[in-house]
Amino acid sequence: MTEPTPRVPFRENYLRLNPGPTQLRLMRMTAGAVGLGGLVFGALAIGPFSEQHREGPGPTAVLSFVVLLGLPIVIGAVGSWAPLPVLPVLAACEAAALLAVLVSWPIMHGGPHHHGMPWPLGIAALPIVCMAIVMRGYLVWTYLGVVGVLTAIVTFLGSSGQEPLLLAVQIGLYASSFAAIFVGLVLVGLESAEHLDRLQEAERLTTARNAARLARESERARFDGLIHDGVISTLLMAGRSERLSTDQMRQAEDTLAQLERIGAEAPLTGPVSTAQLLSRLRRLAAQYRIPIDATIISDRLSVPAEAAEALLAACGEAVRNSIEHAEGELAIHQVERRIEVRTSDDAITVGVRDDGVGFEPSLVRPERLGVARSISGRMNELPGGYAVIDSRPGRGTVVLLGWARR
Repeated sequence: MTEPTPRVPFRENYLRLNPGPTQLRLMRMTAGAVGLGGLVFGALAIGPFSEQHREGPGPTAVLSFVVLLGLPIVIGAVGSWAPLPVLPVLAACEAAALLAVLVSWPIMHGGPHHHGMPWPLGIAALPIVCMAIVMRGYLVWTYLGVVGVLTAIVTFLGSSGQEPLLLAVQIGLYASSFAAIFVGLVLVGLESAEHLDRLQEAERLTTARNAARLARESERARFDGLIHDGVISTLLMAGRSERLSTDQMRQAEDTLAQLERIGAEAPLTGPVSTAQLLSRLRRLAAQYRIPIDATIISDRLSVPAEAAEALLAACGEAVRNSIEHAEGELAIHQVERRIEVRTSDDAITVGVRDDGVGFEPSLVRPERLGVARSISGRMNELPGGYAVIDSRPGRGTVVLLGWARR
């Protein structure tokens, strides 16, 4: 299984064209606030606009008013659903419109201002906040500085009082400081949201890598179990016996069949029903020609695929151990074997029973992987799983495997 690759990284460019989910949500919320601000600032600007155009506004003045106050309202109206590239276009138009109005104001309205501060200066914060939504901080601060300088120039050229330069600097600083409060809040919020998105993305990738690693380890354990349970045990039986018994020859044939099916039989996935698990257990019993008894108290049980695979593998290993060891060296009698299954609403047990020579479980060496790894280890490592081995010399063996929902 290949590890997941990161998604397209957050690009450190001039525009916020690839925001994460948290940052995008905040951008759209801020766009809505800008639209509300456009309505409020528009209502407040009607008075100064009318005072400064008492003889009737010309087409250019009307266009300036509609664009400067209409675009923020449009941004607020479409910001919650429009495709992301639409916002930078509208914000750029709003920013360019303010610059155009401020640059052309001394030309269109030459001479002193007799009716208060030019109305565009009262709404200059709106275009700057629009820029802050879609652009990086340093560009926004640069734009704010340019607007502050143009505000001072427009004020200086239209001032009729004493010390016009001082007044122009004061108004320019005031306008810049007022806008900087809103811009700072927007930028801090968006940068924090971007940082949060980065942390969430890193956590997602870490989780995905861990899941991939666990899947590889599980697959490796599955193949290790197959190699030990089938191939090695068959080779050991062949090496220890001058003549293979019928059961041993059957296991050798079954091991070859397992190797041929390994690429064809898909592993269990998702919740495994009682019927599916019983079908696999019956197939296992049929391979070794041993009877299987099933007591179904409830067929509503569903078992995780991991638990079902572990039960099947451990049951198979228990059967193979019985075939290899239950008759003993003297083979006094024909050993009888049986698989017993019992299910309830929240648990399943699988027992492998024989009446062979038995053994002393406490004397089994740790390096004997058949019991320690393929049966006990496999089941005890499973959440909700367990394995109990009951055997005494001369009394046969019972291997009890189980899984219970937690």
